[in-house]
Parts: sequence; structure tokens; C-alpha cells
Amino acid sequence: MPVAFPDSLQAAASTPPHRRLAPIAFSLALVAVGVLGGVGATTLVHDPYTARTEVLVGTVTWSNDQTRLIAFEEDGTTRSPLDGDTIYAVIADTWEDANGTIHASGTYPTCLAGEGDDPVSMDRHRVRLEVLHRDTGGQPQHIAVNVRCLD
Repeated sequence: MPVAFPDSLQAAASTPPHRRLAPIAFSLALVAVGVLGGVGATTLVHDPYTARTEVLVGTVTWSNDQTRLIAFEEDGTTRSPLDGDTIYAVIADTWEDANGTIHASGTYPTCLAGEGDDPVSMDRHRVRLEVLHRDTGGQPQHIAVNVRCLD
């Protein structure tokens, strides 16, 4: 009968479970820290080439459906009488009426349109706009990418 050496008996014995869990737990902790650190870093870094819309609610004081420009006063914003109007270019292909119907025909929102053949409206309609602001180094440009008529 062959005799087993003590060294070969120790190698054949399995590693206790608590010793196997420590490297696995450490590896999982490193992965979790890496994922959380990556997500945190991406939220802190501002990408200058990413456009983010801002939602504004207010009143359109003037509108021209030929030029697709509107003068807009945001709710809660106080303006000096010497301040000029804030003009927005309406580039939205779709818009939503006061009943919640979405119009995707590329037409100008009816709450902004003038009466009959007149392209200009000064009817002071309430709207919700999703807008972009573009800084060109001079006068900032304001662009309405979505319009929802509120009245």
C-alpha cells in the first residue's frame, strides 16, 4: 500500500469558505466603486456640446407666423420698462394644443397665429415652451423647440 506524504494531503484539502469569500467580496467592492465613480464623474463634467432644454411657462405678447418669431414673458420674471422683449425663434415641427392634441404637420401653433391673413398676433396667449439658449458671444439666441398652448 502506497504511503501519502503530508504535503500532498494539505494540497488536496479545500480552502475554507471564509477565505474564498474575501477575494470575491473585495473584487465586487472594487467594481462597485469603479461604477459609482464613473457615473459620478460623468454627471460632474459639463459637456459644452450637449444641448439641454429648459421648460418655461409664460405669455406670448407678440407673434409672427411668417418669421416664426415670438416675444415671450416668463412667469415670475420682473422686467424693467427699459428691458427689450425676449425674442424666441420657434423651430418646433410639432406642437400641442390646449386640449392635449399633438399636431405634427409642421404648421404654426394656432394659439400663436394671427387672425385671418394677418401674420402678426398680439393676443397674449399662455404657453409652455421647451427652449434652448445659444450664446454666440454677442446677443444670446433663444430657440423654442417645443410649444404647448395653455389657452
